[in-house]
Amino acid sequence: MVSTRLNQSPIHGTGVFAAEPIKKGQVVWRFDPRIDLQISENEFRSFPSVFQDYLKTYAYTVMMDGERKLILCADHAKHVNHSDNPNLLDTLDSTQDVAARDIEAGEELTCNYFDFDLEAAAKLGREKTYKEKNAR
Repeated sequence: MVSTRLNQSPIHGTGVFAAEPIKKGQVVWRFDPRIDLQISENEFRSFPSVFQDYLKTYAYTVMMDGERKLILCADHAKHVNHSDNPNLLDTLDSTQDVAARDIEAGEELTCNYFDFDLEAAAKLGREKTYKEKNAR
């Protein structure tokens, strides 16, 4: 939804950086089923282990229609790094990220994995558990 670029991140590996100024409240990312993949746990288990490892790194896990599904973003969003004080906020339905504040061009975009990913604690090596949406 905004122009971004990938670059080396001081947080971890590759990060996503704003290529333009972003205003507070502006939609930065939106789930689009035409390009973002939804993968059931059964489908996940059918893939070769090398692709399962890729999904464990780049996909996030949600409950959807009563079952766990992995979501793999087809755009730069799969490289957005975690922050406990993110500049992007997840909407309650987890279909959009909006700017928490004004973001300058060149600034790394970050989100809080615990707001949407059931596997956040495992990915980050933490004890903290997934935040239920109604707890916000």
